[in-house]
Amino acid sequence: MKFHNSFGIYLFLIFFIKYQCRANVLAEKDEPLKHDFDIFIFTQSWPVSVCLKWKEKSHANQCTLPSPKEIWTIHGIWPTKLNTIGPNFCNHSDPFDINQIKPIQGQLEQFWMNVEKNTPLEQLWSHEWEKHGTCAAQLPSLDNENKYFGQGLKWLQKYSMSSLLSQANIQPGGAYNLTDIYDGLKSELGTDFAVECMFDRQSGKSYLIEIRICFTKELNLTDCDGILLNNNSSKGWQKVKNIITNCNVHKEIEYPSVVPRKYEEENSGWKFPFVNLYKLVKMLQWITL
Repeated sequence: MKFHNSFGIYLFLIFFIKYQCRANVLAEKDEPLKHDFDIFIFTQSWPVSVCLKWKEKSHANQCTLPSPKEIWTIHGIWPTKLNTIGPNFCNHSDPFDINQIKPIQGQLEQFWMNVEKNTPLEQLWSHEWEKHGTCAAQLPSLDNENKYFGQGLKWLQKYSMSSLLSQANIQPGGAYNLTDIYDGLKSELGTDFAVECMFDRQSGKSYLIEIRICFTKELNLTDCDGILLNNNSSKGWQKVKNIITNCNVHKEIEYPSVVPRKYEEENSGWKFPFVNLYKLVKMLQWITL
C-alpha cells in the first residue's frame, strides 16, 4: 500500500512539473518583450571614410558617393537605453517593405545612401529598419517606415554635419585634434555627442568617419552622456573630457576630401572643389516630407 501511494505521488509530481514548465513557456511566449529605451542616437557618416573602410575589406569593393560631394549621409536612428546596448530587432513580424518609403525614396538615395556599391540598394535601409526602426516604432511619431526614415531626413536638414563642421571651420582635406572637432561642434550644438574614427592599418592614419548626436523620445536634442556602442569599430571607446570617442586623443584626425591615393584611380571622378556653404544649405532645404 505504501508502495502504491509513493508511486502515485511520484507520478503526480512528474506531471505537475511538466505542466508547470509548459505553462511557463507559454507565458513567456504570450508576455510582450520589453524594449524600453531612453534616447535616440542619430548617426551621420562621412562617405569618403566609409568608402575607405569598405575598400579595406576588399580591393574589389566599389563605392557610391554622394552628389554634392560635401554631404554627410545618415547611418541610422538608434533607440538606446543608457548604460547598456540596444534594444535591437524588436519586431520580427514587421520586415522592411521598400514600398512604404516610395514617397521619399529619392531623398533617401541621396541622403541615407548605401555607399557599398556592390551590395543591394536597400540593404542599409532594411538593416536599419529591422534592427532599430522596429524598436523606435513603439512611439506613435515613428511607428512606420515612412515616419522613421522621414525623421532622419528632418534631423539631417537641421543638424547636418556638413554645415555644422563648416561653420566651425572644420573642413574636408584638413587634419584636426579631437578637441578642435569637439569644441567646434559643441559651440554649434550646445550638447555632448560621440565622435568615431576609423584606423587605416596600412598608413597608420586615423580618419573621421561618424558623428553621433542624441535626441529625447520627444525628438528634442539632448546630451549623449551614458550611451554605449557595440559595433566592431567601437573597441577602445572612452570618455575623455566629456568627449565620447574611440579616436586617439594624442593623434591628429584626418578629415579626408578624397578617398586616399591608393584608391585614386577607381575614384578619380569624385573629387572636390567644394560648393560654398550657402549652396549646401540651399541643397539641404529642398528636403520635403
